Amino acid sequence: MSGYVGLAVTFLGALLQATIATRYPILGVHPDLVLVAVVAWATLRRFEDGLVWAALGGLALDLFSALPIGTSVVALALAALVAAAIAGSLRTIHPFLIALAVPVGVLTYYLSATLLMALGGLAVSWVELYRGVVGPAVLVDTLLAPLMLVVLAWLSSATTPNPWAPQ
Repeated sequence: MSGYVGLAVTFLGALLQATIATRYPILGVHPDLVLVAVVAWATLRRFEDGLVWAALGGLALDLFSALPIGTSVVALALAALVAAAIAGSLRTIHPFLIALAVPVGVLTYYLSATLLMALGGLAVSWVELYRGVVGPAVLVDTLLAPLMLVVLAWLSSATTPNPWAPQ
């Protein structure tokens, strides 16, 4: 069930991100809807569920962007891994603390995507990229995360009442 939901959410998110969100920048950047959804899902559910969403969302993003196929898949998978690891520790303290995993997951995505682009031979101006794009994007995505977490927490409980129950 999670795969079908992930397919719908990530494809719709990638479509909205490529069309509507680019027309309305916030602080000079557009919100990364797929990235925030994948990181939020990885914090709310098991890591494997986050990986499914990372693969589906990464493919959708790569289809709508000029990046080489696979760049977004790898970067989203790494972001989901980091976010799930952080959220797993914080979830036991208090459920609201999982929101702290979002900025770290977003930064992981951008760092890994930038490294993959540089390894692929693309010219990357690190200082300008991180000052002008990544910094504001982390802020915008972190501000978007609570809303996304609430919506996806509802979706998670609607699809699987207890995702951590033994199967």
